[in-house]
Amino acid sequence: MKKILVATALLISGSLALAQDLGTPTSKTPFDAYLGTMRSVLSSLVGNHPEIPVVEGYVKTGRGFRYYMKDPYVPQTPQETETSRSGDCKAKSLWVAYKMDDRTLRFIVGRAHASSGMNHAWLLWKAPSGWLILDPTLLSTPIDVNRVGPNEYTPRYSYSASGKFVHAGAVSAKPKGVVRYGDHA
Repeated sequence: MKKILVATALLISGSLALAQDLGTPTSKTPFDAYLGTMRSVLSSLVGNHPEIPVVEGYVKTGRGFRYYMKDPYVPQTPQETETSRSGDCKAKSLWVAYKMDDRTLRFIVGRAHASSGMNHAWLLWKAPSGWLILDPTLLSTPIDVNRVGPNEYTPRYSYSASGKFVHAGAVSAKPKGVVRYGDHA
């Protein structure tokens, strides 16, 4: 019985650690050349920390925007996304970040599902209750990182107002050849 409890505790703590992988600071990522718009938006964010219902409204609104990929590598500006009420995963996530105006946000590039052959973009936000995934492309509401399985929402690289980070998902992926910035899962 004791062994079962220890094994269960290790599994739970391991999945929680994976779910909250905040990455290791890095000086460069394979996507740096494409994400100038994202860096501009993140660096302009101030110390706003919106209430959860406001954030839920932004995610729901972004989810309602039509899916449209203008450029597979470069995200359009939040203003373009709002005016056209359309965008891809990068654009929708960047629009939510712009509306929230919160420096604790992380812009994530990774895999929404481990089986996906393409990268996806979403946000990670430190809410009062803990870290939340904000994915206005695939989800209508924020979800707690502790509610996703080990093969879902696996970050590879993330970006914040203060830096860039490499995650375990990038290291374990060991891409062959050129890393391409795909769109979403």
